[in-house]
Amino acid sequence: MVIMNPVADHGETLNKIGEIEDFLKTRIIADFHQTSYPKEAVQVARHLQDYDMVIVAGGDGTVHEVVNGIKESLNTRTILGVLPTGSGNDLSGAIGISNDLHEAMSQMIKGKKKEIDLGLVNNIYFVNSLGIGFDARVAHMANSLKDLSTKTGISLYLSALLNILFHDFYCYSVRLKIDDGEWMEKEVLLIAANNGPTYGGGFKITPDARLDDGLLDICVVDKIPRWQVLPRLPFVIFGKHAWMKPAHMYRARRLVIECDMGLPAALDGELILADRYEISVRPKALGIVVPI
Repeated sequence: MVIMNPVADHGETLNKIGEIEDFLKTRIIADFHQTSYPKEAVQVARHLQDYDMVIVAGGDGTVHEVVNGIKESLNTRTILGVLPTGSGNDLSGAIGISNDLHEAMSQMIKGKKKEIDLGLVNNIYFVNSLGIGFDARVAHMANSLKDLSTKTGISLYLSALLNILFHDFYCYSVRLKIDDGEWMEKEVLLIAANNGPTYGGGFKITPDARLDDGLLDICVVDKIPRWQVLPRLPFVIFGKHAWMKPAHMYRARRLVIECDMGLPAALDGELILADRYEISVRPKALGIVVPI
């Protein structure tokens, strides 16, 4: 099955559907499905038990929907392939898939299966990233700006970040517990609990993360004043922020976060709101196609 999100990347994926179908039809036996409304990919992915593979043409959000549909149906047969045609393609970057569509399709045909971990938060799976607090508000703003801008990747995320920084900046009082450690009470700007090294189209917030090590890489950034955010951004973009005093890096199998107010979170860019998050890793939970 090939699931294509025609509105991904400001609708640019629609212009690539013909190329995708023409290429794949001559090389594999496949059915093709274009989504037409939000969350439709979840519904389609619930019925893939008879398929060896599902190829997703879209961004991280579309992949997120498909993976949750697969897991909801307890499907352990169907493996995932990714064609990065979205505005944010952090997962494909983490597994080495080319941004060139023709090359990416060749990698799907010639690639090999790899088992990767999945994150789980409040019974929802995430494949690459979970951003909580400031980052989630930025992700929400980025989603809003997609319809008003042609920007993608880091450029889109930076525009959203600046908008939140100057118009909606605040931090959170949280309680958090990492694995079996003691509860910590902290004022935080953000918490990232990631399976992959980047989010936001390339921000290396957890630069040493691996998709198959059975652990989540966690970055907790303490409360900082607004004026300190911009000078630190270049270090975060390139993954050189671990030395900074407000940044704390961990590796863990489980993380619990509590907050007295609603705390926004973005799972692979998809938004939820809760006052308690139970986060864990599911080792080797997903088969995915990677380049040889």
